[in-house]
Amino acid sequence: MKNIKLLLTLTTFAALTSCVNGDDYGTPDLSSECVSETPTKQVSDITSIAATDNPTQYMADDVIEAYVTSSDEGGNFYKTISLVSTDAVNNSNSSIGFTIPINAYNLYTKFEPGRKVYVHLKDLYYSYTGLTDSYEIGELYVDPTYGNEIGRISAVKYENVILRGCDKVDEDELVNHITIDQVDDSYMHKLIEFENVQFADGSLGTTYFDPTNTAGTGTNHSITDMNGNTIDLRASEYASFASDPIPSGSGKIRGVLTKYNGSYQFMIRTLHDVQLNDDRFDVDFYPPIVGSSLAFNGSLFENFESYATYENEFPPYINDAAVGSRYWQVRLFSGNRYIQATSFGGNEDNRTLFIVPVDMTSASTFSFRTNDGYDNGSVLKVYYSLDYIAGGLITDATLVDITSNFTISSGHSSGYGTFIDSGVYNIPSGITGNGYFIFEYVGNGASGPTTTMQIDNITIN
Repeated sequence: MKNIKLLLTLTTFAALTSCVNGDDYGTPDLSSECVSETPTKQVSDITSIAATDNPTQYMADDVIEAYVTSSDEGGNFYKTISLVSTDAVNNSNSSIGFTIPINAYNLYTKFEPGRKVYVHLKDLYYSYTGLTDSYEIGELYVDPTYGNEIGRISAVKYENVILRGCDKVDEDELVNHITIDQVDDSYMHKLIEFENVQFADGSLGTTYFDPTNTAGTGTNHSITDMNGNTIDLRASEYASFASDPIPSGSGKIRGVLTKYNGSYQFMIRTLHDVQLNDDRFDVDFYPPIVGSSLAFNGSLFENFESYATYENEFPPYINDAAVGSRYWQVRLFSGNRYIQATSFGGNEDNRTLFIVPVDMTSASTFSFRTNDGYDNGSVLKVYYSLDYIAGGLITDATLVDITSNFTISSGHSSGYGTFIDSGVYNIPSGITGNGYFIFEYVGNGASGPTTTMQIDNITIN
């Protein structure tokens, strides 16, 4: 692909970066080499007119200001600076990240993270580059095959058009604390930090640059959160930490978001960005599906007729595959819709919870209907909890077993029965406040039981 764009993936070349040592932003004292200027344009003024893959020369004598987010101190960034508009200090959703390629090394000695810079735009080129989904400012590079592209500003020229500001903020003021599943293009070239993450199992026992697992001149390591969301962390062959082992713990990782050919690449600057000091956690690839409109009501009638068949997302409720991969699902038979759980046809342990929020103070009774199929053992229990946290671990909650108050459909070993009223639970007057009723299905696809259980007409009055 295009030579200059490959460089803009921030992962390539640079044996010369071997002169970069250490994992600390130990910046020389350049306090006398700084300026304070008044910008004449905002970053948004430039990005709003940037055409995709069509570098355009900027003719006016305008200046923009921005803060640096990247650093080439660790050798993972190569001849480029990532920046963000100055409103990022206020955690503005409208802040904009962009990148400037520069034909120089050790840029961190002048342009360290948090440093304000002034960019003199006259005669530079700007564009939105589709391959990297990035706003870019630089000089014009004419690729013999692909035509005009944003290229590096020369080592002679850049010192006259990118000026080191005297203002510097703590980089913590620029950090976006987000989760992996919140990543999108609005965070490009911004400084982001993930908490409660770890390297995926496949990276353990390897190094940041793994010669047996390369993509170009770097290695992509998957990092994951507790719910199994992942993103690639990119490490260059030429990074000063290339041969360091991948840590096995969990914690937080900070870096700059980049992208190449449709795939996000999370770029750390030095090993100081990796703070995995906690014990490793188990990844829950089937997390609780927490409804988007949970409400604690004192009355309810749910017959599931408004849901599509096989639906497992319920806005008023929580559906939790606490063990295994199976959730409660909506099913349809003879024109009637209901929810169903089963371990039949599987080979794993299952503990599947359907959780209904309720105002225990105003509610008086709780009832439902059940039906069983191909019964080879008891699988359903019913609880209430007053300390369960929506979306949290069910093992952290106190569950009070009220199953004995109900008659659960059973005994249909060679087919399905019909729905029966399972009784009424009178909520004791001493149970007050917000709480949950919890239907728990426990089965095992390999060893049993694999009984199918169906629930309908959940009623709270």
